[in-house]
Amino acid sequence: MAYEFDLEVDPDEPFTDNLGTEIVEFALGYDTDADLVVVMSVMLVPVDDPKAHDLRFGIREKSATQDWKVSAPDYTKEGVDKYVPREWRTFVLMRIRSAIQALVTKVKPDSITMETYYAGLEQKALKKYDLVCAAVYGCGYDLGDQFRDPESQKNYWLFTKQV
Repeated sequence: MAYEFDLEVDPDEPFTDNLGTEIVEFALGYDTDADLVVVMSVMLVPVDDPKAHDLRFGIREKSATQDWKVSAPDYTKEGVDKYVPREWRTFVLMRIRSAIQALVTKVKPDSITMETYYAGLEQKALKKYDLVCAAVYGCGYDLGDQFRDPESQKNYWLFTKQV
């Protein structure tokens, strides 16, 4: 049996890993032959400032039988193409937004950073970040700064908690 898309619509509450990263995961599908569950991991990763976190979301492959066996997050378009059918991508993005809201509400960091994985993205490819930003705004944060780094050509966002 090959990979089967089977989106989980009721994910668990946020949890903290052994590095202090706050995570909400929801299943995207499974491959029983490969003993895999494919999940979307939405993460708030602590950065140097203890009250700041970096917002990340990526696809992970997890063993269906060994909890410790999990891949690093895949932030690539190829990963999305492999695991999320085109007609389901908007719905998956809405699940990511819900996960962001759950994480930010739990952690309440003073500031949140975010950056694109790819450099030089066109405006069309940046549209999903408007929806991600709206989720952060809805949790009581303002956009402190947004820019494209002239050297790396990556886009960056800084959100600060409203006072």
